[in-house]
Amino acid sequence: MPQSTVMRFLFFIALALSSSMVCAADEIIRQAQALVDKGQPQAAYELLKPMEEARAGDPEFDYIYGLSALDSGRPLEAVFALERTIDAAPENGPARAELARAYLALGDTDEAKGEFDKLKDMDLPSDVERTIDSYISSIDQYHDRSRLRYRPYVKMGLGYDTNVNSATDQNIIAVPALGGLAFNLTDSSRESDSPIWDLGAGLRITSPLDYAKGLSLFINGEIDHRLALDEADFSALLANGQVGINWRRNERNQFRFSLDGNTVRVEGSSAVRSDREVIGTSGQWQYTMDEANQFTLFGQASLVRYPEQRVRDVNRYTGGVGWGHAFLGAAFDPVIFISAFGGIEDEKSESRGNHFSRDFFGVRGGGQIRIRSRGTLFGTITFQASNYNGTDPTFLDTRDDDFIDFNAGYRYQFDRNWSVSPTVAYNNNDSNFATSDYDRVEVMVMVRNDF
Repeated sequence: MPQSTVMRFLFFIALALSSSMVCAADEIIRQAQALVDKGQPQAAYELLKPMEEARAGDPEFDYIYGLSALDSGRPLEAVFALERTIDAAPENGPARAELARAYLALGDTDEAKGEFDKLKDMDLPSDVERTIDSYISSIDQYHDRSRLRYRPYVKMGLGYDTNVNSATDQNIIAVPALGGLAFNLTDSSRESDSPIWDLGAGLRITSPLDYAKGLSLFINGEIDHRLALDEADFSALLANGQVGINWRRNERNQFRFSLDGNTVRVEGSSAVRSDREVIGTSGQWQYTMDEANQFTLFGQASLVRYPEQRVRDVNRYTGGVGWGHAFLGAAFDPVIFISAFGGIEDEKSESRGNHFSRDFFGVRGGGQIRIRSRGTLFGTITFQASNYNGTDPTFLDTRDDDFIDFNAGYRYQFDRNWSVSPTVAYNNNDSNFATSDYDRVEVMVMVRNDF
């Protein structure tokens, strides 16, 4: 037989043997997959381990081998195999999810969160999104309790407010204290509309105090500059701050105690100044009943001061309860919450400001649904009734207000940092005093970056 014919014959034999070996190897991978699916990862691992040296680098093999290694208690081997899978196919969502799980099994929460964050940028089914959110939330809570963390953000919004000064739309009011004499209200005392430009930034800091006891320190700060472009007198600077202790007693009970402060500075002339300063303490108990239900009890005591109008100074005491519920497994992942609250504001000076004290109570409810993997529709509605004490010296009556606030919006998350939220808000204060009776509508588009 000619030599060339012998060589071709040997070549075809080798090719046939190689093909049969590949088919056999693929059959072993399918068997291993079936074993993993049946909850027998150890058997799958033992089946694939002898093939590792020859098949490492094959994405199909590496993925099943990584799964078997992870589920049989070998997370380090799983990381190596799944990293090879991701290197070959960066958009392989299931492999990336398993790699994140492997990092978690090794205790490397930073790498795990990084992989989960990359998964969030993919278009995933809602049930997968919910599972990933649960993992990320658990990692964030662990980091909050175990290490110093900084979470800054910036935001910018453009919108329109139909009543930037929360004033009445009436031009003339009668003053009972002057025998019912009618007065024309000034421009600053009547409803004014304006485009709004909103700029803000904030920072949240958490630091562990005693990880074993579940104690951590938190500091929150926020500043917001709200510019009324057509009514500069009603532009305002708002600032909030909070420092406190968080105590996670166990997986179900969490307690929070803080010192809170906020201030509002109106930038207009003295005729419209209504600056407000608030400092106080607050406490909250949060009880997680199960995966779907959470109960909250809260209370606050505050000193409310008006530097430009000291007669309005009051001491405020507030308390309430809340309940939140997630409809697990339901379409659109709906979440709802409801709370009831009440309190009193005691005047600082009875002789001059008794009519500024009040009792109030209210209810608040809301929720959200996920429209798509990156979009969330949300809304809240609040009702608050206020019964003031004492007779107002101008209107010779006791003031009663019913306040309703409704807001709704849609948040689209471009990635883990950037989001945009168009919102609409409606306020209505129904009062028996004409100067306090008003409504307003605000529309806004807010862009936010969480670093």
